[in-house]
Amino acid sequence: MADSKETIKAGFTAPTHKVVDGVQIDLTAEEVDAILDEWTDNEHARQVDEDANGYKSNRQAAYPALADQLDMQYWDSVNGTTIWKDHIAKVKSDNPKPS
Repeated sequence: MADSKETIKAGFTAPTHKVVDGVQIDLTAEEVDAILDEWTDNEHARQVDEDANGYKSNRQAAYPALADQLDMQYWDSVNGTTIWKDHIAKVKSDNPKPS
């Protein structure tokens, strides 16, 4: 679940300066707040996306290579087994879609 924006913002170290044409310039309080707000919004959006779609990458990592899956399917058809189907069902149950 995504952290609150307050929690996310508290985790950042505030920037103190920027470099313009090779010269270091101190940031104003308004610039610091604007940068922190932007960073916070980006991180919050990333977390919300991970909550909604993270199961996809988790499933991809857990699936065997396509060549291995095809081999499983072939041997399942030859032997009358359900190894491939059982493996895919386990990956899906271990990494469910969020409701």
